[in-house]
Amino acid sequence: MNIQILQQSIAENQVLVNNTIDTVFVTRFLNGMLRIPTEIRLRFKTLNNMPAITVILTYRDKKGRLIKEELTTIANGELINAVISAMGSNLKPIHAFQTEGNNTIEETSTNFELEMFEKFMESSYHLKIEDDFISSNGDRFLHAVFSIGFHYDIHFYLKRDEHIEELLNKALTA
Repeated sequence: MNIQILQQSIAENQVLVNNTIDTVFVTRFLNGMLRIPTEIRLRFKTLNNMPAITVILTYRDKKGRLIKEELTTIANGELINAVISAMGSNLKPIHAFQTEGNNTIEETSTNFELEMFEKFMESSYHLKIEDDFISSNGDRFLHAVFSIGFHYDIHFYLKRDEHIEELLNKALTA
């Protein structure tokens, strides 16, 4: 199997210079969605105490080879909602964001992935718990996946602690 990985043309540090969403990210994400990806993975991050997202689009080229394109940008709620809507096959919000969306980031966060995990635990999206990831120093990380559509998923990797276990127990008993 031949897999090619395309890297984002703008480095993450350049994206953070002026606290605005990378317009190249939006254009490349939209173009990737129009190619009808076979898989989409969304991850939440914190970059320099700012909320950020990484999207990995996987699709096949004309020769049948798998292409993975990874896109990262700082993000606000409007962009996140537009990306999740696009993952659910509604491209109108991402088109609207591209033309008239608010590109300014005013929020800060020290652990944006955990904040989003807490919100998704209260959502109606289907939660699937994958095998734990164990780091080289023995730390266990929860690998939780929320499905938006067929092979269109949001992945979380969170260090297991009492708070994470409480959230999981609450979700399993509900």
